[in-house]
Amino acid sequence: MKKYLLSTIPVAFLAVVPAKVDAAIFFDNVEQIRTMAPTGTDFNSGLVREYKQLTIFEADEMYDWIDAENHATKGVMAANGQTPMPSDPAEWAIEDPAKLQELELGRSSMMALFNKGARTVAPLEAAHAQAKYDCWVEQQEEGHQPMHIAACKGEFESALAGLRTAMEPKKVEATPKETEMDVVSVVEEVARETVYFPFDQAVIEPTEQAKLDKFVAEMKNIQPVVTLYIEGHADTSGPADYNLALSASRADSVRTELMRQGMTIGDYEQLQVEPEGERNPAVATGDGVRERLNRRVIVVARGQVTKSKKVSVTTQ
Repeated sequence: MKKYLLSTIPVAFLAVVPAKVDAAIFFDNVEQIRTMAPTGTDFNSGLVREYKQLTIFEADEMYDWIDAENHATKGVMAANGQTPMPSDPAEWAIEDPAKLQELELGRSSMMALFNKGARTVAPLEAAHAQAKYDCWVEQQEEGHQPMHIAACKGEFESALAGLRTAMEPKKVEATPKETEMDVVSVVEEVARETVYFPFDQAVIEPTEQAKLDKFVAEMKNIQPVVTLYIEGHADTSGPADYNLALSASRADSVRTELMRQGMTIGDYEQLQVEPEGERNPAVATGDGVRERLNRRVIVVARGQVTKSKKVSVTTQ
């Protein structure tokens, strides 16, 4: 929660923010981004999608309306053609000098890539890195959820590494006598959504159902979607074999709901629905720990994208 935002919210209202309240009168950008489809340049569209996901999690799962509004404001800016900058950790109430320096170094590394054209060369990777950095700054300022801090930091570092890879010069092949441009269709990721589940259940809650409904609506706006890949997860509370079966049930619940709404799902026999059980947690914990962020199903949409590709032609 940024320092300047704290000064704009009435103290009496802050006292009840953690409860389920109608906060739309104070946090209008949160409500606006809920129904907003990604739009604008590839980078801005990616920011809208990333900040929307952060906003909904902070508002609906953590009841942190101030940070939700901060994320939503950036998403709305991106949708309106503006380019929000990554958070400046110096403007946040981060008391540990070592943590502040670590954040500043991370931002400096990311901005160096942005200044080399990352927003244009690798727009989706750049948007992902910026959102995960802002997640890290926010969690570090709060300071009371070490696992959430570690998760956001780890996701940022992974996103930054992916951005560096995407920015690396492509290998130059031997120069042919002629080259020509060919238009090809490739299949790549176009969107993803995460659905969280209650402890020891595979039932989709109303807030998560609303997320799925909006996800389906967005997919119908960016057709054609070739297939959806569904990956189920569980936390470490309970036996591993039980959690594997529970993660499969959660994935199947989401699969059934998406099929009900007319979405094309990858062939179950070809393992497009993946039960992961306790493997690959969003937040690393010890055994026997309940963690909502790990009780999740990830839906990845992959679609056909038309691109121009150089085709080498050697003349005789």
